[in-house]
Amino acid sequence: MPPKKAKDSSAEENAVLDYLIKVNRPYSANDISSQLHGLVSPAQAKKILNDLADEERLQRKANGKQQVFYAPQNTIEVPGAEEAEEEEETIKELEQQVVQLKSENKVLSSRLQGLTSTLTDDQIRERIAKLSVEAKSNEERLVQLRSGEVISPQEKAKIEAEHSTMVKHWKSRKRMFKNIADAIGEGYPGKMSDLFSELDIETDENAQVDLSIIS
Repeated sequence: MPPKKAKDSSAEENAVLDYLIKVNRPYSANDISSQLHGLVSPAQAKKILNDLADEERLQRKANGKQQVFYAPQNTIEVPGAEEAEEEEETIKELEQQVVQLKSENKVLSSRLQGLTSTLTDDQIRERIAKLSVEAKSNEERLVQLRSGEVISPQEKAKIEAEHSTMVKHWKSRKRMFKNIADAIGEGYPGKMSDLFSELDIETDENAQVDLSIIS
């Protein structure tokens, strides 16, 4: 059967034909619609592909339940040996350029990281001011330590007041305990020290603490 006479091509038809010649691989109607990003619908692609196959501008082949279409191989320009060698050399040069660019990119990325981690002038001035305050405070503290004045007068007064309060509580509780112990001792048949030991009570005397020394 002689091929149908080719009709005037539409933009969509030219796009389908040019794409298949360019990629030089078989595609179904659905594939073409997807690859052309919706320029033609699957139904339009199917009609265009069949029309082009009827006009023998494309080859058609059954692939299972669907048909695939591809460019006639006699329309594909095959490069000569010399041209193929030139293409291989070009590819090698491009590959070398890619390696070099990756290396340069790595160096530049490292430099950029260093620059972004460097403090700005304002941050440096702020840091210097903070360290200066800390240094002055440390120097004052060092002078106090060298002179034997480990704590400030305010800290010393606060500690002495807290100590005095604790000693008062200590004396008060010691007096309360003595009164209770004396009352129990009047009717207790044994030694009070044995009773304290049995009840696991530790007195100041047991701990060898002299309240008069620290009060």
